[in-house]
Amino acid sequence: MLDSLKQQIITADNTGIVIFLVITAAICAASLYGIFRFFHRSRIIDDTPTSKIRSAHQGFVELEGEGRLMKGMPIISPLSNRQCLWYSFKIEQNVKEFDIGPSDNHSLSKSSWQTVNSGISDNLFLLADETGICVVDPEDAAITPSFSKTWYGSKESNISVPTSANAILSLAKYTGNKNYRYTEKRIDVGEELYLLGRFKTIGGRREKLDKKGEIRDLLSKWKTRPDFLLARFDENGDGEIDVNEWQKVIAMAELEVEKSFGERLVQSEIHTVSKPIDSRRPFIISVESQQSIANKYRWYSRGSMVTFFLAGMSFVWVIGIRLAS
Repeated sequence: MLDSLKQQIITADNTGIVIFLVITAAICAASLYGIFRFFHRSRIIDDTPTSKIRSAHQGFVELEGEGRLMKGMPIISPLSNRQCLWYSFKIEQNVKEFDIGPSDNHSLSKSSWQTVNSGISDNLFLLADETGICVVDPEDAAITPSFSKTWYGSKESNISVPTSANAILSLAKYTGNKNYRYTEKRIDVGEELYLLGRFKTIGGRREKLDKKGEIRDLLSKWKTRPDFLLARFDENGDGEIDVNEWQKVIAMAELEVEKSFGERLVQSEIHTVSKPIDSRRPFIISVESQQSIANKYRWYSRGSMVTFFLAGMSFVWVIGIRLAS
């Protein structure tokens, strides 16, 4: 078998060999990136201590608790119509393409799944432990759901119309034509969750207040509204804000920020968890345990290592054969 493969490599045209080498080089690069990325994530999970919501520090934290809904509109998964904390869905259609065969009386067909509708929830929900509650913003998180299912049916679901809980799931049961494929993932209400992300407290005395930064931001906002500045601070009516008038603008911005600070300090604390500012730190929401997630990333790193060596050996082997011929 190896001799046959060698012969094919020797007789292959240069374009085909170059394409193969480019693909294997890309696989090597992606695998090398995966080795360090997944190992880095497993180390972060192992090394970050689990915090309680009440005593968690501001910044990158690890939390565990029960997932709950916020007050107000519930989060409903579009396909199964079930209440949940988070969902993603995809509807695909099996599309067939026909080509004329060797004879006019025959045609060849091939089919592929094409996405016709999809979506992902970005609604906020709560995480609660025995010490407190925090608000979770799941946008851009790496999510391990509690429910994941793919099934088939005869028509595209009209997701704008609520249906009974199992209406879409039962489509395939009553029809033989299964041209649509449905995929749904969910985190159900009440699941025990593991979170790794950016913890921030808004309001109360734990909030870190940046007076200079907020004054700078407020002045930048006012500069985009020249009509507002002229109407409020142009005392001599010359259509410009001079140096003395600008000092009054700065003084007013300081007063506005100080007033805002005072109001926020007496507000109740609101704890939040969201995507870290540092892109090297992961944002994870999972129904799996900390140990299970760390082990998964370790296996991903090992798999990337195996792929790297296999692709690298193939690259070197093909180059060696071509140079020897």
